[in-house]
Amino acid sequence: MYIGSRISPDASYDTISTRFLLGEKILISFIEEPPNTEFEVHSHDCEQILIYLEGSEEKIIDGKTYHMEAGDVCIQPANVPHGGKTLTGFKGIDIFAPPRKEHVERMKKYGRIK
Repeated sequence: MYIGSRISPDASYDTISTRFLLGEKILISFIEEPPNTEFEVHSHDCEQILIYLEGSEEKIIDGKTYHMEAGDVCIQPANVPHGGKTLTGFKGIDIFAPPRKEHVERMKKYGRIK
C-alpha cells in the first residue's frame, strides 16, 4: 500500500505541516515547521530518522540538546524522549519504522486511508 496525502495543521501540531507516504513497514513524512516552533518532548515505539533539508533546529534527545541544520541527519532510537525548537523554521524528511501509530490514525481521521 502506498498512499501520499497532505495533512493540514491541526490542534495537536498547531502550524506544523506534513505530507505522508505510508508503506507496510515504514512511514515517511515531508515535514515543514515555521520559525519559532516548539515540538514538545515525547517518545514513541518506532525508530525515527530525520533528514534536515532547509533551516535548523535545536533538537532535544534524551535530555541533551543538539544543533541540527540543513544536511544533518538525526537517528533516534524507539522510546527515547525527544523534541525541539526551531528559530529559523525547517523542512525535512522524517522516516518512521514501523509506521508511527499516531500518524496513521491522523491519516485515517482525514480520510486518507481506511
